[in-house]
Amino acid sequence: MIELLSVLVAIAFGSAAAVQWHISQKAEDHHRQDQQKARERERDTEMTSWGGEVIDLMAEIETACAPISEETMYSEAEIEKLSHCASALVDRGRLFFPNVPNEGSGPEDEGIRVRILDQVLRACYIARHRAAGLPGEGKLLRSHMWQARRDFVTLLQQEMSQSLQVVGEDSKGDHVPPDPTKWPVPTKQPKLPDPAGSVRN
Repeated sequence: MIELLSVLVAIAFGSAAAVQWHISQKAEDHHRQDQQKARERERDTEMTSWGGEVIDLMAEIETACAPISEETMYSEAEIEKLSHCASALVDRGRLFFPNVPNEGSGPEDEGIRVRILDQVLRACYIARHRAAGLPGEGKLLRSHMWQARRDFVTLLQQEMSQSLQVVGEDSKGDHVPPDPTKWPVPTKQPKLPDPAGSVRN
């Protein structure tokens, strides 16, 4: 009888320990999930701040390409400062969007830049082009910048709340030629007023 009672007590303690362990594991899982969500929210907050700076800069470079007002003119030195900011924002963006490794590449290969950073690089190249006083029709460059900004916003929206680990093959960017005059004609055009006062599409 005493042996049976001892066995029952041992089973009861074992069951209680198993239940306690299960509850503890569940609590740890919830804690890990909460930490992961907190990290994602923090990344989204930092990415939003970075993205806002990029959008502001792109808008300013767009204006500098072909100001609507004759009084809104940028010197080449001012535009070069904009290119400096754009270059820094490309590198800051790599903290969120590391390069996509090439298939079969070795440790020396830096991989391919993701598409969202291509748009920021376009801003840098356009600003450098204007700062150097190189040939290029201002309105065309402004259209390139406007399209890059629209594409950047779309890509940023798609990336929000996603882990760095999900960057895959379809996120690879294209080669961006440093000379904007060699780019294809933009498929999207900004709406700007013409001298007659109407709005061009």
